[in-house]
Amino acid sequence: MNYDFSQLNDKEFEALASDLLSALLNQRIERFKPGKDKGVDGRYFSDSRKEIIIQCKHYIKSGYSALISKLKKDEVDKVKRLKIEKYLFATSLPLSRENKNEIKEIFSPYIDNESDIFGNEDLNDLLSKNPQIEEKYFKLWLASTTVFNRLINNAIKGRSEAEITRILSKSYRYVPTANHYVALDILKNNNVVIISGEPGIGKTSLAENLCSYYAAKNFEFFSIEESLSEAENVVIYGKKQVFYFDDFLGSNYFEAIENKKDSHIVKFIDRVQRDKSKIFILTSRTNILNLGIQHSSVLANSKIQKNELVLTIEKIGELDKAKILYSHIWFSKLNEEFINEIYKDRRYKAIISHKNFNPRLVDFITDIDRVNVAPQDYWGYINEMLANPKEIWANSFKVQSNSYVRSLVALTVFNGQAISEEDLEISFYRFSEFEGVTNPSHTEKDFSSTAQMAIKSFLNRARLDNKVSYSLFNPSIADYVINEYKNNMKKLTFLFQSLGTVESLERLLSLSKNKIVSIESYDKILQAIFIDIFTNAKSYDYQICICFLFGGDESKKESILGKIKEILAKPHPISEFYKFFTLILEQRNNIPNISAKTISELISECSMDMDDISALAELLYIYKIDDENIFEDISEELEENILGRLDDIINEIKLDSYIFCYGPDDVFIDESAVREKIASDIENLLSDYGINKLEKIQLDIDLIVQNVDVEEMLNDHNNANDDWDGFSYPKEWDASFEQGNQIDDLFERT
Repeated sequence: MNYDFSQLNDKEFEALASDLLSALLNQRIERFKPGKDKGVDGRYFSDSRKEIIIQCKHYIKSGYSALISKLKKDEVDKVKRLKIEKYLFATSLPLSRENKNEIKEIFSPYIDNESDIFGNEDLNDLLSKNPQIEEKYFKLWLASTTVFNRLINNAIKGRSEAEITRILSKSYRYVPTANHYVALDILKNNNVVIISGEPGIGKTSLAENLCSYYAAKNFEFFSIEESLSEAENVVIYGKKQVFYFDDFLGSNYFEAIENKKDSHIVKFIDRVQRDKSKIFILTSRTNILNLGIQHSSVLANSKIQKNELVLTIEKIGELDKAKILYSHIWFSKLNEEFINEIYKDRRYKAIISHKNFNPRLVDFITDIDRVNVAPQDYWGYINEMLANPKEIWANSFKVQSNSYVRSLVALTVFNGQAISEEDLEISFYRFSEFEGVTNPSHTEKDFSSTAQMAIKSFLNRARLDNKVSYSLFNPSIADYVINEYKNNMKKLTFLFQSLGTVESLERLLSLSKNKIVSIESYDKILQAIFIDIFTNAKSYDYQICICFLFGGDESKKESILGKIKEILAKPHPISEFYKFFTLILEQRNNIPNISAKTISELISECSMDMDDISALAELLYIYKIDDENIFEDISEELEENILGRLDDIINEIKLDSYIFCYGPDDVFIDESAVREKIASDIENLLSDYGINKLEKIQLDIDLIVQNVDVEEMLNDHNNANDDWDGFSYPKEWDASFEQGNQIDDLFERT
């Protein structure tokens, strides 16, 4: 691989060059803390006890002419003041024969041979001969073309490929803090890590770079956005795969628990821990994770509570903070006038020591595209951002975007999760009408141009299986927007009326439960939506959910019954079967009869999950519907669901209890007992869902169990419990960097 070393800042480049020369010379090279180096970045002593020094210059930003000027102006005099035997020089810039000769002449007689000058080509040659050093500087090789192509190939097509590309595009600014190596240790021991922390603390950045590290090591990468079923559909036992679930409980633990996400998470964690070829990386806000554990018995009783799975990154060491700030400044597009404002009177120390310091704030204050002030006002801007971190999006949202972009962002926020492009576009124009905009076709007002302005500043646009969806660029945008709009009753009503999605209703419910929106406001918004759904054509799923929310409201009974009868009279494919069937059961005293034909037409074109089947079984039982075709359809759906869960059922079996070993080559598994256990677990599952009360729902459990390959289970068990030859990972910057208070030294301009 050929690197230009642009992924490293100057301090990292110095460390790399010293490591490479140490390997070449087979010498321990002393390194010194960052700061005024007096022309010395490293040294060793010759056999005659004379000092040989090493000087490294990155200069990737400035170029060869600036380098020569610097050497003539400052470095020569430094060298002359040193009583040395020899001078070695390294730079990240490519050097021609003439270039090396010019540098040799500048430092003569301390450099007497051009081979003591190391340019880009020389350092790349040394890297190719020292893969252990290349491994150490993972930021370097992550950005290489070869590794980039490997990463893309290892990312499952669609959203995951786009996600890994986005992660790599900003990895150069990443600083591997102490938490990075703690997380790697947790993953090495447990295969799973949950990174928790407050918004902006850097948990997503840490998680993303862990993912890219594993993906570069030939792990297939998969980004989970909404449901673990996405991951479950691609899991291959024994194949190296890394799964990433950012903000896995969302912004609200109620939503996670009500949607059964908690139990799915726990089962998938257990599944990953049984297969050493898998890595599962999750993030969550600390308060949401703690509340989730407090209110979810599934989470509370799981291994999630154990500290070995959870890495809390609330506190970042002072030196790590300094490295984060330094890296952002180095790779920023800020000009010298702005940078000088940070360096003046060592103001960087005020940033690092501020109580509200976090990496996201650093990202904001060093992003020239977001800094909309003159250089002389820059320090005031930084202080304002530090003092009011909750307003981090205020300038971008209120000043740097127009009302149409704000509308698009707000609609995405209040939808609660990713929204399809089709739904967002419809909602956008509907909201524009509510707001009184009569000409949304103007260049600045149409959906496409508005979406382009919002993408990458507030929103992500992703394509998966020819479907386009939009999600928030950063979860903290939701915090800001919700806080900004929560007391604006008129706008909130317009937003939820415009959205017309099931997800938006679930978002509204969660805002009420968390007391972000008052009960009074919640009721008024629901009233407006309720009236609206009877005057506008919307999806049955949405109508079912709103009726479901008003199920116990006597004043709405006639309207709800009318909507139920409308759906029953004109069967249409729906996906919210569970809520619809439950709604009918709640209103059964007012719905005396449902025909078998209606039920058959309802379920004919859609698939059902276990909750749907359970609710339908209850409905058939209550209404005493006896139809062979319906039971045949349900039986087929049930078999598909059980087969889909079979891996989980198998993986939950403690196989050690059924294995008998009489010698190294004589291992026996009690197949009959294993099959009985699988059959028993399936029966228990049916009982848990109340499906076994209807005898006509047929499931050939014996046939399912007989098709299980127990020998393969044994092989998988043995493979999973073999010691996995994991890979080594890079250590922190050289230990010499960690001694003493080095913040001033780190920021010293050399």
